[in-house]
Amino acid sequence: MLEKSINPKTIGLVLRKDTYLKNEYEKIKDIFAVYDTEIILEENSAKTIGLNGFSIQKLCTVCDLLISLGGDGTLLWTVRESFHFQIPILGICAGRLGYLTVLKMDELEDFAAQLYRKEYKINERAMFDITLKSSDREIKSTAFNEVVFSRAKIASMATVEAYANGEHFNSYFGDGVLLSTPNGSTAYNLSCGGPIVLPQTQAMILTPICPHSLTQRSIVLFNEYEITLKSRDNTVVIIDGQDVYDMQDFDFVSVKYAKERAKLIGKTVQSDFSVLKEKLLWGHK
Repeated sequence: MLEKSINPKTIGLVLRKDTYLKNEYEKIKDIFAVYDTEIILEENSAKTIGLNGFSIQKLCTVCDLLISLGGDGTLLWTVRESFHFQIPILGICAGRLGYLTVLKMDELEDFAAQLYRKEYKINERAMFDITLKSSDREIKSTAFNEVVFSRAKIASMATVEAYANGEHFNSYFGDGVLLSTPNGSTAYNLSCGGPIVLPQTQAMILTPICPHSLTQRSIVLFNEYEITLKSRDNTVVIIDGQDVYDMQDFDFVSVKYAKERAKLIGKTVQSDFSVLKEKLLWGHK
């Protein structure tokens, strides 16, 4: 639980941007109206259903929590945009998989009652602080899942140099390399053959993407490392599948654990293994 338990009277709502979710919005409003709680829409979400809203920054200053209604992409955007406000977020699935989301819409009414009875938990999740640096510019960003170095053209090969606390330790040749948080271990990292790492683990996972060597494998690193990645090839850096940068504009990218953590609202009865069994269909034939 947080130091101060949640008793929301104002909730900010972020909707999946490519889906018309007005009926779901009305249902959420009705559910929380029972508890005399106001729902405020994020501005881009509001536009998709013909209403008015406010910036995500405004929501973070006036709301007690945020709800992300969509898939993992919606939740990732919500977490990244609100991260430095340290506001708790509840993820509701309105997509296909929604690995990161906690609820389905038909579970919300029951969970709302649990929320006001203080029957919930706050899952704290590691985030990356990212710096893209050149001689004349610097860009700061954050990642919940991963940072990806990828070849920019299908016919080319990427060479990525990797450093840990300034010490060069590997040169990756292939389609690229990704650096994942434990949260992101079940995302692109898993597709690339990387290990599943439970979210509480204090680790960074470095995984090559289609390497041109059979000896290149994932490596799990202690979270106190600062990892620097460089590439002079035609490569791009992709942060959480949402922000894309051309590495030809930068000298290097450094990645380290953020001091703060994202705060996701979860069920008290839900374990990491139950999530894996449900989302990855473990034990199903």
